[in-house]
Amino acid sequence: MKFGQVDNLDLVDFSLPLVSEETKTILSNINRSNNLNFFFGAPGWSDQKFKGIIYPPKTSAKNFLFEYAKQFNSIEVNATRYGVPKKHVLQKWYDSVNEDFKFSLKVPQVITHRKNINDDQAKFKMDEFLLAVHQMGSKSGMSFAVMANYFKSSQLDELRTFVNSWPVDLPLAIEFRNPSWFSKEVVSQWQNLFLTKNIVAVVTDTPGRRDVVHFSLTNNHLFIRYVGDFNHVSGSLRVQSWINKIEELVNLGVENIWFYVHQPGENRERILLFYNLLIPKINKVLKTKIPLLKDFSTAT
Repeated sequence: MKFGQVDNLDLVDFSLPLVSEETKTILSNINRSNNLNFFFGAPGWSDQKFKGIIYPPKTSAKNFLFEYAKQFNSIEVNATRYGVPKKHVLQKWYDSVNEDFKFSLKVPQVITHRKNINDDQAKFKMDEFLLAVHQMGSKSGMSFAVMANYFKSSQLDELRTFVNSWPVDLPLAIEFRNPSWFSKEVVSQWQNLFLTKNIVAVVTDTPGRRDVVHFSLTNNHLFIRYVGDFNHVSGSLRVQSWINKIEELVNLGVENIWFYVHQPGENRERILLFYNLLIPKINKVLKTKIPLLKDFSTAT
């Protein structure tokens, strides 16, 4: 993810914002199941750099997803940004993972990056995408739509139409990128809209756009897209900040956490270091028993 990247991380204030009173009220009104879920993974499984680190050294490309699912319990599928896979491809994905695994499919950009996200072509493509989501069945996670940088808050009515057309039985998260969506007045408008339709607002933690790090939640799901760089001293400090925030939000009523980590292209394999620092802390806070990722670079 290039969105929000900066040249000098030393100049970035990585502190996380406070949870708004509106969010606290919303969470206090949700009935708790006391069933905490932590879904985590990468934005893809096909990276050759995972061989010998996250996958066994001799893993063939056709088995990458199979090995990926041994390490992670979910994946952010960015491949669907460019189009909906054929049915046989989706079936292969489905058959490659265990029953508890979740695929979070990205809404194609032919929908989210149109001049009108609700025109006839967008509706046609959305029908294709929804068929794919349904085909994944119980292994379908949180679908997510990344709106174009030029999609502004002046298009709120367009967003409302889009949200109202989304099937109520399928979870959806929406990421805003245009700064106009993050003024207090506008946040209140889309937060109320999402609340009525059970839509999740993506929280994007990326260095160069601290406005998209927000905690305007609308239900008991927290969907995080985290852009990190474990070469920098801020890495471990950011992990602890997120642990503190997750603990706070769980105490307030969040029960489902989706955490997807993006590393710079040349360091994607460092996602292993990130999660092996994060997982023990998550286990302590959530009382889970998620195993550490196996590091095949040190395996004998």
